[in-house]
Amino acid sequence: MKLNNLNKKMNIEAKLIGILFLELIALSFILTSFSSFISGGVGNNVTVTTSLQVGEVYPELLNVSIDNSASSVTLVGNSTKTVLCEGLIRDYNNDSTLGNATAELFITSGSSYGGSNDNNLHYTNGSCLINTNFSSWGGVSDDDYHALAQCNFQIYYYANPGNWNCSLYVNDSVGFSDLQNDSITINQLLSIGLPSSIDYSVVNSTSVSGEKTVNVSNTGNVILNLSLSGYAVTQGDNYSMNCTLGNIQNISIGYEKFRLNTSITGPLTFSDFEANYTNLSAGATVKRFNLNYRQNDSNDDAINGTYWRVYVPRGVAGNCTGNILFGAVQAEE
Repeated sequence: MKLNNLNKKMNIEAKLIGILFLELIALSFILTSFSSFISGGVGNNVTVTTSLQVGEVYPELLNVSIDNSASSVTLVGNSTKTVLCEGLIRDYNNDSTLGNATAELFITSGSSYGGSNDNNLHYTNGSCLINTNFSSWGGVSDDDYHALAQCNFQIYYYANPGNWNCSLYVNDSVGFSDLQNDSITINQLLSIGLPSSIDYSVVNSTSVSGEKTVNVSNTGNVILNLSLSGYAVTQGDNYSMNCTLGNIQNISIGYEKFRLNTSITGPLTFSDFEANYTNLSAGATVKRFNLNYRQNDSNDDAINGTYWRVYVPRGVAGNCTGNILFGAVQAEE
């Protein structure tokens, strides 16, 4: 009986030792999960350090600039002007993680970011170049964390004058993004387009020529009137044409006449000619024409006609040539 009790006691002690051993192992495992174990006495602070590794970060547009921070741009008559909108990007995940860059250039008084494209108001570049090897820009040297977004726009001559905004957007491979902007003024542009010559063809002496149409195109971005004057050989000579033969050889400036906006077809007598047409003059005279600049992207609607005739007096013969000066003057809107 005593032996059995002893064996039971030894078994219980062995189990207790085993349990204690397992608890020590568990406690050791818990303590080793910390970098170090620290303690403090009563009234003392204990500092526990923390750490993590940042994953994806947002790309940053540090600076957006239009035409190297120019204050204004002047367009080109009857053509397009390249305007460059650039943005310096920083991405601490490395510039290789950048996705794409887009930009919109729009007038602030008639459009906004996300608006519809219109050559008067709004332009979009949906595939700007992301330059990861740009050397330096804006005082910042290229490295693995910087890139340059370069967005070109071809701006038409009839884009509305005023304050324009370039809003540049960039994202990365996980969809993080940034949007920043810069502004510039598009200047007013006075510009007209005309055919290079008027050929009245054959006109008999003491006769009025047939009417010739000269279309004037507004190739700028403001409403315009016309300034008109003429000369034969030198400005201010008071002649409309100089002829190769005849005892006079010059046609007076008042014998070349015009109408604006409306035409009179068919042959005319001299008195009808005098009554219905306006004399060309040697000095520039501004005439109301009120030709708006182009508003239609698919069709040039900024064209209007001027209508011309000339009277051939006695005393001139041969071939006659002269010059008409067309000038653009901004009209009051």
